[in-house]
Amino acid sequence: MNKSDGRKENATGELGRVVVLNRDVFFGVKIGNQLRTLGYEVVFVKDALAFVEVVQLEPKPVLGLVDMNARVDWDAIGPLMTDGGPGVPVLAFGSHLDVEGRRAAKAAGVTRVLSNGDFHRGMVALVKRYAKSPNLS
Repeated sequence: MNKSDGRKENATGELGRVVVLNRDVFFGVKIGNQLRTLGYEVVFVKDALAFVEVVQLEPKPVLGLVDMNARVDWDAIGPLMTDGGPGVPVLAFGSHLDVEGRRAAKAAGVTRVLSNGDFHRGMVALVKRYAKSPNLS
């Protein structure tokens, strides 16, 4: 289902909602398929403002995933990571060569920054480790 603000939702959802900022169709399909198979509702957004908007919706998502290749506005996402934010863990992934992007993600306070390879190899285990219980959201 496509939303007017650019969100695309795929629902199974018993384990909660995962919000994914991603512009890469190939990676997006892989992420969505694996997470839906695990039992998550997956909501894709194309920019940081939409990411922030969806993370703040009720019920709160159990996890956020940010593809750093999407030219991320870390200033928009940073407030989500502070004490006053919704408390949603956020994993960022991107090129291991993007030193500036990795530093910006860390400065914004994301939960963990990973290389593309590490994220995609360990995605299932990482999601299981970092996603909050939907009962705590």
